[in-house]
Amino acid sequence: QDVDQYHTGFGEWKSQLYSRLGVEKAAAGGDDDDGPVKSDEVIKVETKQLRGSLKESLDDVSTGQVPFQDTKLIKSHGSYQQDDRDLREERQKLGIENAFSFMIRVRMPGGYCTAEQWIAMDDICQKYANGTLKITTRQTWQIHGVLKRDVK
Repeated sequence: QDVDQYHTGFGEWKSQLYSRLGVEKAAAGGDDDDGPVKSDEVIKVETKQLRGSLKESLDDVSTGQVPFQDTKLIKSHGSYQQDDRDLREERQKLGIENAFSFMIRVRMPGGYCTAEQWIAMDDICQKYANGTLKITTRQTWQIHGVLKRDVK
């Protein structure tokens, strides 16, 4: 393993890989590499108690996504950014941004919910998400398809 993790080794064959894949540059980073990915613990220390720039990122109406540094940070708040894989190729051909949305986890203490809580969560899911409400094996709710403008 190189001292700088994968960067030295990958740098040696990066252009050949992209050439064979038929892409100009890496979709996730391109040439403006931010260096090694920071550990979750370093991010927690550097982000004003897990606030970072999330407010500014969520308020930015020019894009449907949050920047890379905030994608790691938002996971600490029970959410993650995703894009619609079914639309990805078509949107890339059109030269437009992927169809980003968020999955949000909501705690369900003890894995128990009342009928009223279920109805309330279903209403929230219908109003702010794609209509899919899941209960996980970890006893939490998952709401998928929440657009950035509805994440607050």
